[in-house]
Amino acid sequence: MKFLVILILIVGLFPIGTIYSQLQDKQPTLGIVLTSFTPYHYTDDDGYTIIIGEIQNTKNFPVTGVKIWAGFYDDVNLQPLESTVGTSLLEVIPPNGKSPYVIKSPTKNSAITNISVNLLGFNSAGVKPSSLNLKTTDTVMGESIIFSGTITNNGGVKSENTTAHLIFFDAFTPPRLLKISSIDLGTIESKDTKEFTFTEKRINQASGFKILSESKSFSSNVLNAQVTPPEILSKSISINDISISDKDGNLLSSLTKDTPVNIQSNMWIQIASENESYDQEYVYYAQVIQSGKPPYVEFIGTFEGKFEGPDSQMPSVEWIPEKSGLYYVETYIWDPSGIALGDKGPIHLVLVN
Repeated sequence: MKFLVILILIVGLFPIGTIYSQLQDKQPTLGIVLTSFTPYHYTDDDGYTIIIGEIQNTKNFPVTGVKIWAGFYDDVNLQPLESTVGTSLLEVIPPNGKSPYVIKSPTKNSAITNISVNLLGFNSAGVKPSSLNLKTTDTVMGESIIFSGTITNNGGVKSENTTAHLIFFDAFTPPRLLKISSIDLGTIESKDTKEFTFTEKRINQASGFKILSESKSFSSNVLNAQVTPPEILSKSISINDISISDKDGNLLSSLTKDTPVNIQSNMWIQIASENESYDQEYVYYAQVIQSGKPPYVEFIGTFEGKFEGPDSQMPSVEWIPEKSGLYYVETYIWDPSGIALGDKGPIHLVLVN
């Protein structure tokens, strides 16, 4: 019977873009959802922890005043070391639109290792017409990324407090935001055009980016571009499977909430020639996505290892399911600098009871 239930869910699951949740998920009813509960975070040069994530407006009207709670944790305590509240990058998120957010820890704290985010609320807003027209004039991809373009104010009044944003994404599905850079363009008179140029150091993990703009009265179209990372031709690693087991190594077809499990894959390395060394450090990523519309990234875990010969390896990541429902697991293999060493692994479906 359980197999039949899973089979029915699988039929409804694919294609991935049309996933429907089997859970009592309250997020969509709020109108604003987090695209990931485990967004990208890092420690900046000054020692602060920075969280970069994205919010989606699932309603057919614009919203403003979005508030996001962020907790900063260590590896020991269940209570956060500190917390703060942030807002979305865009003042007004259009209907069915998205906005990034950036939240900085209140203090410099080297004990912070984990983060958590939750939505607190939002308000309805008036529509900001899409009167700012972005265009590309020149793009250079190298050690630095140079993106030049123009922004034209097609509105009937001047565009005050105009800001352009460059957003870096990685190769995860859905992608995580890695960095946001902003340029203050000031006031653009009606029917006038201003030039802008972003010059940023390249991030190895980035596989694409977006440019968008907003002012006091207007919003803009979104420019998308892909970044092709340097190819690694001498070595390739294959992720052949995904299995989930308990602490004793027994394979599991369904999971129990709040019970730790291990996500594991069998990986092989290939070299281009006999003269090539097998030595290759890697980071194995396991990403757990909760079915829903949109799907939510529930968990991302990593395992760091190194190939020193032709033998296969079995990297493993521990996951503790916190909610019942249907999930799918994806795996990635990158080098320590974030460059892909092979194709994404196969998708593994799992039901949590």
